[in-house]
Amino acid sequence: MLADVDVILFYPKTGVDLGATIAPPHGLLALAAPLLHKGYKVRIIDQRVDTFWRSNLIESLKKNPVCVGISSMTGTQIFFALQAAKIVREFTNGRVPIVWGGAHPSSLPEQTVNSEDVDIVVVGEGDDTFVELVDAIAGHRLLKDVQGIVFKDAGAVIKTPSRPLLDVENLLPTPWELLDIEKYIHRDFYLKNTFRSMDIGQTSRGCPFLCGFCSSASLRQRRWRAMSVRKSLENILEPVRRFKLDSIWIRDDEFYISPERVNGICEGIINSGIKLRWYSSGTRVDVFNRSSRDLIEIIKRSGADTLKLGAESGSDRILKLMNKGICRADTLKANLKAKSHGITPVYALIVGFPTETFDDINQTIDLFVQLRKENPQAQFELIGAYTALPQTPLYDLAIKHGLKPPERLEDWVDWLSDDYDLTGQKLPWYTPQQREYIGNITYMSLLANASGNAINSIGNPLLRNFLKFFISPTSHFERFKLIRHWYQFAPEMTLIRYLRRVIFYSKQ
Repeated sequence: MLADVDVILFYPKTGVDLGATIAPPHGLLALAAPLLHKGYKVRIIDQRVDTFWRSNLIESLKKNPVCVGISSMTGTQIFFALQAAKIVREFTNGRVPIVWGGAHPSSLPEQTVNSEDVDIVVVGEGDDTFVELVDAIAGHRLLKDVQGIVFKDAGAVIKTPSRPLLDVENLLPTPWELLDIEKYIHRDFYLKNTFRSMDIGQTSRGCPFLCGFCSSASLRQRRWRAMSVRKSLENILEPVRRFKLDSIWIRDDEFYISPERVNGICEGIINSGIKLRWYSSGTRVDVFNRSSRDLIEIIKRSGADTLKLGAESGSDRILKLMNKGICRADTLKANLKAKSHGITPVYALIVGFPTETFDDINQTIDLFVQLRKENPQAQFELIGAYTALPQTPLYDLAIKHGLKPPERLEDWVDWLSDDYDLTGQKLPWYTPQQREYIGNITYMSLLANASGNAINSIGNPLLRNFLKFFISPTSHFERFKLIRHWYQFAPEMTLIRYLRRVIFYSKQ
């Protein structure tokens, strides 16, 4: 046992941390499992739920850890990650290596490691890489022998060979004991009348498709790796029993690819005798349309009466541009099929792609309207503004149309903010006025549907009811305007934008 060795894993705030948006930091839990197996003492500090994160981080640094691992996605989370890294650097006088991982560092490892607040970057899946890295640092061995990292050595940036993707069947059990689990259990966004819902993690990794806006396929080599039915059921049912959950979210990129596997998992949930409601993070409309009646019925009987569907756009031209592999008619067909089976569909939509006209954008808004008209149970996430991300298929097209991506880690901080792109940094193919219209659409759609679901997930009933009272008339008003394409004149958005930034994006 290496009782004298500590590893600190830090998860920064994302900028939108409210109710059910706060899921367990599964990436850090995946790193922690093999570390614990080897005898390391691990502490996870989650800035989203830890009011005293600063003092807890400093107290943990007094234990002279081997290193500090920090996870970050592109955007606001980088700001808070840098905030933590500076504390580590200052308090330890640079003695403790700072290791970054996650989606953004994996996409731009060389640029990330050039920051003065980064020593090493773990590229891609860190489960095996990070434990070898900790062993190397603790044993004063050469970093160049660790696959899958980028590091600085005497001013030079060194990149080691890539690490092969791991076998998900061999993943260790989730070390839930490292978390105060009650802070991650909420009322759910979409599953009404559930009170103890939690994101329980993945039963598969990767995605074989090539949607132009998504980095998942690129980072995981377009390989879908699924756990067996047995292991999947262990990962699902163990936390449900342990934490007395009444609903769960399974965060697989693509849960429904294998009908046989889905059928086995659903049968296992039914045969367990546990009454459970659940959904996965994403489903393709074409996969759902191909599903047999028997499969859909067993999915529903197992408790999955909600499906999140990637509609993305109402314009067939834009769907083709993003290489989605579906058309508008496929989404409408899936919507009616869900209705006939008593399943609630939840749709994701995006506007603002390179070459996308406002005629294309209005087709997406019209799809939003038509889906709800033909199926009143349909739900929506916000109509998001397209954001070009490194290592996505559309990234080069965005650069061709004028995108100038940041050249330093620190300048990616505001890249994913839903605020208006007034500077043209993210959507340079539009005029300032057009970018304001897209910002209006994003906020109007948020208020028209998604805000109500987010508020419903808040546990405090007084706060929940107060926000509902405040938001409800605004939601009806913005939905009325959006249906009519009245997004060109929206002076109320100035106030809404300010309040959202102060409440949810406050960088404190």
